[in-house]
Amino acid sequence: MIDTKHTILYDSEKCIGCKLCYKACFVDVIRWDETKKQPVFRYVEDCEHCFSCQAVCPKDCITVIPDYSSERLHQTFDCYR
Repeated sequence: MIDTKHTILYDSEKCIGCKLCYKACFVDVIRWDETKKQPVFRYVEDCEHCFSCQAVCPKDCITVIPDYSSERLHQTFDCYR
């Protein structure tokens, strides 16, 4: 398990329930709550921070804040030296 502290800020007051963020999330971090008609953010540590959900939201309800200090993002290329 990779320990990340990615954050996704979501403003439910502005959300119109269009499901575009849910459809844009290819890693299944965003689920859909049919009862509340709004997205639910699960397994945020798995977010690939592609910003697709943020880009497609017509009401700017979503802000993705990647954890750039994550060990996952610190890749080394020593094998090429």
